[in-house]
Amino acid sequence: MEHRQLLNFLSVCEKKSFSKASEQRLISQQGLSKSIKQLEEQLGVPLFYRTARGIDLTEFGYALKEAAHSYLNHHDQIIDAIKKLKEKTVSRLSIGMAIGFYNDFPPCFFRNFILNHPDISLGIMSFPGDNCQDSMVKHKIPLGFSSAPIDINVFDSVYCKRDKLVLIAGKEHRLARRSSVRLKELREESVAFLNTRMYPFSIIADIFAQHGIKPAMYLDGSEVSFLYELCGTNRIVGFWGGPIRQFPELVSVPIEDMDLYFEFHLVVNKNIYINDAAKQFIAYTKKHLAL
Repeated sequence: MEHRQLLNFLSVCEKKSFSKASEQRLISQQGLSKSIKQLEEQLGVPLFYRTARGIDLTEFGYALKEAAHSYLNHHDQIIDAIKKLKEKTVSRLSIGMAIGFYNDFPPCFFRNFILNHPDISLGIMSFPGDNCQDSMVKHKIPLGFSSAPIDINVFDSVYCKRDKLVLIAGKEHRLARRSSVRLKELREESVAFLNTRMYPFSIIADIFAQHGIKPAMYLDGSEVSFLYELCGTNRIVGFWGGPIRQFPELVSVPIEDMDLYFEFHLVVNKNIYINDAAKQFIAYTKKHLAL
């Protein structure tokens, strides 16, 4: 039985005419008759019979009429209760984020989302980049920002920002005005290295060893802002694969013989229900990170 069929049935009960009921329900008389016939077939009983004065209800029809009114009233109460709850309730959204990722967002990215979505209560949990996805699963977080590779058995990537790894240096550094550099040129430089298992930084140590580069500073993967601060002295260089627009004293220089990319993904947990708040955040991310 469908909700629509019961409404059609009650309309015929009220009008005692298929033609008048079809006008009330804004469907053809043929469509209304078919709906009633399907209802009778589903129940296995006749609901109406014809008399000299028109149509009337069978005993089964009377029983259904009474039950249908009760059902439809209860149905409307449920819809009304959900509607009122939706209007009053602030949707909650938890997202995960790899530590150190904040510098990859445009200014006021999260602030603007919060201010423009007063009906959403946003929670953020930061995790080490190399186990961000595992932590999201453990804490049952529906979506978050993670680096590659993505565990496709658990997550879908709904947005990806891909940046080539470059050298970053202060504007007054001797390499700052170069159109590109080669790794061997960094042997005598003071290099700050993000010592993390997060790809692609997890493989840079081997590349350094192959080219005779000995980092002077080993920083935790969460200390990207500290890396920027050190490079701003014009005496230290580092590597990064994201925007540095928040730091006008720095420049990025392409590296000719290193073809590595930092991938920044918004991932969705396949095993967790994605509510409207999460969908709004996904749409917001796609729009504002693509600018």
